[in-house]
Amino acid sequence: MNGPTNFHARWFAAIEAWRSGNLPDETLSEAFDPGFAVYANTGLQACIAALEANFPSVAHWLGGPCFRPLAGHFARLNPPTDARLILYGETFAEFLCECEPDSDWPYLQHLAQQDRMWTLAHVAADAVPLDFARWAAQDPESLGAARLHLAPATHWHGDSTLPLWDLWATARAADIGRSTVPWRGQAVLTTRPADEVLCCEIDAAGCAFLQACAQGLPLADAAEAALRVAPEADLQVLLSTLFAQGAFAEDEPPHFSMDS
Repeated sequence: MNGPTNFHARWFAAIEAWRSGNLPDETLSEAFDPGFAVYANTGLQACIAALEANFPSVAHWLGGPCFRPLAGHFARLNPPTDARLILYGETFAEFLCECEPDSDWPYLQHLAQQDRMWTLAHVAADAVPLDFARWAAQDPESLGAARLHLAPATHWHGDSTLPLWDLWATARAADIGRSTVPWRGQAVLTTRPADEVLCCEIDAAGCAFLQACAQGLPLADAAEAALRVAPEADLQVLLSTLFAQGAFAEDEPPHFSMDS
């Protein structure tokens, strides 16, 4: 029996055959039903529309006439395997990198990655943000050994040379015509402490700190990692920003058995 992925691939191949005027694969008997031709446009167009919605910064930057053929090419090669089209496009950033290696816009893949981070934050599990005042009230020794747990919606992405925050915020707002941004390295922090996805600019120290936290290192080691990449970093300001954005979550509450 053919698996779902193989079926979807053959289904899309049959749709493309109908669109090009050829006969579909005979192994997909449904393709010979008279009503099948309806899917020649609706299936592919749904994927293109999903990519346009899931990657607005890339769509805005390229414009519809350029983006839609590119999205169509991706959809033909990567048919969806999940009915939730909000999650469609998991490998779209890699596709842009491979498809447009000599593009005039080498940062398109980074815009796509940041759009993906926004989507992942949007659909992430809810979590209770860590209370800063209570957490900071620990004694210094306990504080240095404490581990900060990232919230499920916390993601970050940056580049040492690209002004990613400026480029992404400009493209996301469809404000491509504004003045050129200074060319410098930037990173973007994406969180969702409540119902709304939040994004803000962070620096290399912030990325190093978050990465250390993701690895389960205590606060003292995370601070050391941040200062290693940016000795001038203000850790107090960094922590204030991360807590304000809801980057950290309370520890999971204990699970009690009904038999205990």
